[in-house]
Amino acid sequence: MISFFKQYFTGEKNIGIFQSFMLILFLLSFVFLIFFVFSKSKKYYHKISLIPLELEKEKKRKDYEI
Repeated sequence: MISFFKQYFTGEKNIGIFQSFMLILFLLSFVFLIFFVFSKSKKYYHKISLIPLELEKEKKRKDYEI
């Protein structure tokens, strides 16, 4: 599959446009991801960080039950 793309892009004349488009697409997605991460409140991340501990407590509780 990669050899197909390599063969296609080596014969392409306007490959610079494709590279520029992919760079812009990558940067926009990266900026969107950074914005998404920093737009959440600290309270949200604190709540999410406690999930593994809650699951562990729940598992221990089930182990004690017969």
